[in-house]
Amino acid sequence: MLKRGITIIGIISMLSVVAQSEPATYSSFNGIHQPYLSLRALAMGNAFTAVVDDYNAILYNPAALARRKTAAMHGSLGGGISDDFSTFADDVSTAAEATPGTEIDAMTAVLNKNFGKNFHARFPKLAGTWVRPNWGVAFIPMDVNLDMVVNRSGGGPAININLTNDTTIAYGYGRNVDWFKKWFSWDGTLSVGVTAKLINRIFVGEVISVAKAVSNNGDFFNKDDADEGLTLDADLGVMFTPKLPDTGVRSWFRAAKPTFSAVLRNVADYGFTTNLNTVSETSGEPPKLQRRLDLGSVWDLPDFWVFDPHLAVDIKDILHDQWTFKKGFHLGAELYWRIFDWWKGSWALGLNQGYLTYGVGARFSWFQMDLVSYGEELGSSANPVESRRYMFEMSLDF
Repeated sequence: MLKRGITIIGIISMLSVVAQSEPATYSSFNGIHQPYLSLRALAMGNAFTAVVDDYNAILYNPAALARRKTAAMHGSLGGGISDDFSTFADDVSTAAEATPGTEIDAMTAVLNKNFGKNFHARFPKLAGTWVRPNWGVAFIPMDVNLDMVVNRSGGGPAININLTNDTTIAYGYGRNVDWFKKWFSWDGTLSVGVTAKLINRIFVGEVISVAKAVSNNGDFFNKDDADEGLTLDADLGVMFTPKLPDTGVRSWFRAAKPTFSAVLRNVADYGFTTNLNTVSETSGEPPKLQRRLDLGSVWDLPDFWVFDPHLAVDIKDILHDQWTFKKGFHLGAELYWRIFDWWKGSWALGLNQGYLTYGVGARFSWFQMDLVSYGEELGSSANPVESRRYMFEMSLDF
């Protein structure tokens, strides 16, 4: 398995020298797009880099695969929207179908009414994973993310569209290592891991004028506007759980059992240079994934009754061109509970990019449901803009 991981990294290193056309860019979007999101993680403010004690390890931190004890299969279907997204979409569709000759005025009125607002939708989000001790695979056939901002272009109102649809195949491998004990005086458990990701991305990033919104019959885009590309990349992860002494200052943390982590995501970041042309023969290259560094820690608080509480802190997306400390800061707490082996759940609360997040999860035998509300920062440091979002997911866990 380790040899496979080294081979994968070697292939990615060779591919990173490939360069073709300049990629597209996001249109009037100051947020940080996350290619994969776990609802359990979002409920904790997306502070999950050091937690990942489930199937999400493949795409959050592959080092956690080294600590799995059992095999598991997980399949999920979910989605989400922001405040007023449905109303805005209905208003745009109604304006496009107005009485002939009045469509332009009707569409202009709708956009003026929503000037400066942000709208978001993420659906369908379809994913499947299979994890075992030390390794796992994931297949995400569809993950559609749509962000819209209403502002002005050419003197009139317009809709800035950013749509991303990723199809992802991933293989992750992790193992515990002890060579560090020979070099340092540290004692504890060190885990390392790598996830190779093959991603095909379809991307639309453009400004939709009033006239084009009408000519599109209320649709926000069409396939001829899309860019497309295929890329191979990798995430490298590490987790360290120190062994704390029975006495001394450090012994005070024994009850919390802290774990620290770091993940370098999208190591090669050479772009989507291969085009399968599934949507258009003339499509260009989507924006790059962008190399990112995530740092995290988790503190397992003492169990009580049926509850197993966790506290986590992350600084994520360092190196991203939209990164600020606020956008990178994530804090969360999870109160995991277990009544029976077939009846489990969690309550969670946190801060995602400075905004409140909360969520609940419940598992009944093989069936699981998750519901979360979270805020996303789409503005700048000088002009913060919150996008309040709600997501729901149903899944089967074997």
